[in-house]
Amino acid sequence: MKSFFPAEWNNQDAIVIAWPTEHTDWHSNLLDAQKTVTKIIDQISDHQKIILLHHQVTNYPFQKLNNNIHVFHLNYDDTWTRDFIGISTYNNGRPIFNNFEFNAWGNKFKNKNDNKVNSQLYSLLSKNTQVINHSNTILEGGSIESNGNGIILTTEKCLLNKNRNNKLNKEEIESYLKSTLIIDEIIWLSNGVIKGDDTDAHIDTLARFCNQDTIAYSIDSSSELLAMEEELKSLTQPNSKKFNLIPLPIPNYTVKGKRLPATYTNFLITNNKVLVPVYNKHEDAFAIKQFKSCFNTREVVPINCEALISQGGSLHCVTMQLPEGFLNLALL
Repeated sequence: MKSFFPAEWNNQDAIVIAWPTEHTDWHSNLLDAQKTVTKIIDQISDHQKIILLHHQVTNYPFQKLNNNIHVFHLNYDDTWTRDFIGISTYNNGRPIFNNFEFNAWGNKFKNKNDNKVNSQLYSLLSKNTQVINHSNTILEGGSIESNGNGIILTTEKCLLNKNRNNKLNKEEIESYLKSTLIIDEIIWLSNGVIKGDDTDAHIDTLARFCNQDTIAYSIDSSSELLAMEEELKSLTQPNSKKFNLIPLPIPNYTVKGKRLPATYTNFLITNNKVLVPVYNKHEDAFAIKQFKSCFNTREVVPINCEALISQGGSLHCVTMQLPEGFLNLALL
């Protein structure tokens, strides 16, 4: 039985999404955010299940739900499920749901309710799924990226930031992650940050695996991203081969003079599709072309994410997959 940290393209039971409500930061553009999330849900629920987190005190989001959308009532502070839903691994074939601490990217925002969500989701997990609580370790799903074959990508700016696990050094964090996430190698990027980003350089805004050998990455003329590009070009796999690299230009997206961290690397892989955030910019067409060249067995679907980026996140940030075998599907 295999022990590994699955990649996003491995088979999934469901995607977890939290509905934007007036009780979150979306109150300023609530309707636009809800329309965007509805489009994401529609593109996923036509072929796989959605666990839709929803405040009990708000209006029902849909007049009609299809059979793949399952509403779970609970409270949460915001909708960035990528970073507070548990991280899934397999140990000898057994599903492991790793519940890490969430402190809202270094206590930048309120997070009390977000940090309680996982314990309420346990009732949906299969009897075979083991829950491990990492009560003293902070880790966000958007800060790590797995190739499904023993390698993860991450950034030093995030995982080594003193606003996360300030009592652990790099070697201690690496040792803990290798044993916990069942991985062999961590690729630490020392360069790379996007203007407007408040996650301290989450990897899912910078560089993502498209398959075991291919990395799509954000690039513009900034010194940070040019240096990151050189790092990526210098990487070698365990077989000594270089990674295939897919550059994705970053659109210059500003609102009222403020630069927002719009990036195409914040894409989502589902069982049948690749959902790509777009921003009504001329770079959108080239990004979609790049994704179609890389994902030839999945449908590539652009989703306008201008409403989401207004709050500093995008498509990948509002979703978190639960791999195959993690859910008690009979309950759904």
